[in-house]
Amino acid sequence: MNILSAKNLIFCLVLFFSISMFSQDKDNPWVIGVGVNAVDFYPTNIKGMTSSAGVPTQWYDQFFNLNDHYNYIGAPTKLSLGRYLSESFSVEIAGSINKISKFGDIKLAESVSYMAIDLNANYNINKLFGIESWFKPYAIGGFGFNAKGNDSKNDIQFENYGSLNSGVGAKVWLSNRVGIKAQTVYKHFFNDGSFPHFQHSASLIFKFGGYDADNDGIYDKNDKCPDDFGLAIFNGCPDTDEDGVVDSEDECPKTYGSIALKGCPDSDNDGVPDAKDNCPTYPGSPELNGCPDTDGDGIIDMRDACPNAAGPIANQGCPELDSDGDGVIDRLDACKFEAGPASNNGCPNIKKDLEAKLTELANSVLFISGSNMYYVKYESKLDEIAKLMKSYNNLKFQIRGHTDNVGSEEANYKLSIERVNKILSVLVSKGVNQMDLDVKGFGETMPIDTNDTAEGRARNRRVEIKIID
Repeated sequence: MNILSAKNLIFCLVLFFSISMFSQDKDNPWVIGVGVNAVDFYPTNIKGMTSSAGVPTQWYDQFFNLNDHYNYIGAPTKLSLGRYLSESFSVEIAGSINKISKFGDIKLAESVSYMAIDLNANYNINKLFGIESWFKPYAIGGFGFNAKGNDSKNDIQFENYGSLNSGVGAKVWLSNRVGIKAQTVYKHFFNDGSFPHFQHSASLIFKFGGYDADNDGIYDKNDKCPDDFGLAIFNGCPDTDEDGVVDSEDECPKTYGSIALKGCPDSDNDGVPDAKDNCPTYPGSPELNGCPDTDGDGIIDMRDACPNAAGPIANQGCPELDSDGDGVIDRLDACKFEAGPASNNGCPNIKKDLEAKLTELANSVLFISGSNMYYVKYESKLDEIAKLMKSYNNLKFQIRGHTDNVGSEEANYKLSIERVNKILSVLVSKGVNQMDLDVKGFGETMPIDTNDTAEGRARNRRVEIKIID
């Protein structure tokens, strides 16, 4: 392989990795390294190479015999540029220089210059075991080209040739961008003039390629707020009040608040943010804009004259009084100190009650059968009737007479008329204005009990009093 062929090979490899793979490192995909290298021919089982005692060398003999076998320069002699391709793979191109003065145990008469350019792919060994560690070992495979100077004073002559590379290494990152790495690469050649050897190197490495305009540790390509210092948890966006709600979604970005309330504070923990809470220091209900209503009457405590007792708005939140206990509150009771039904605005139903009382008294006055004469013992009942009628001299009354069915219907009708007229004359004699009285007889037509028994017939012989308009 000549130099031109080697250059073409390297170009093709670089082009291949550039177009066929892409970086999966989202931060700093590029790595540059500066370090030193050492070249050792002794432990590579070169045919004819022997130890100082004349014994043929074998693989890995005196692998770490730095003083006797390593060729190195006490200055930076290696420069590398790498690019991460994925969590498993990276690719690196490196150039190194050296001076060859030791070929195994043989010391050359004059040092020979050594130059190499290598293109290697690295595999992250930790991926085989599924682990993450500060120590990152890797396997190496690739190609290189080695150019060595020749000098006629030396018995050993070197040739330039391409190499097949394999080896291992490890990286340790000291910070997000700075680390160190060490590696050993075995370089194998397929011609007799380019001797296989190990090239050891140690480098200080630097990651770069990411840009972070706001210096928040999140690179711009991943930063949703690249111009504002932010937090990783919010993809680089800020949370000014540190309440766990990103500013772009925080309705109160400068005041510590609740996540549930979109970052706004709720001093009384009633679920209503302070900005919308009319009572921010007293727990209340959302329906009342955060104000309390202790008695549940729909009037907030600060406007409720009786906050611990339910009452209507019309009474400033206080319970309505019902002085007469008739179920009609005083505010609506036309007779607040006299019990009466709601249908009569809380006032007693005078006509109905009076009519019932008068009829009760009149019914208790019993007549002698077949006669318009009543028993003397009922005189007191008629006195009560007269007294009530005189008390309500603004009312007019109708006296109604009824009989049982003993006798003819005509006779009974006539008898009912005689009985009511008798009652009328007695009431007039007791001071009731005759102009306020009317009479009507119904005979036997409206019984209220059976006529088959004496008791029933006695109840049917009755007088009723009705109030008329």
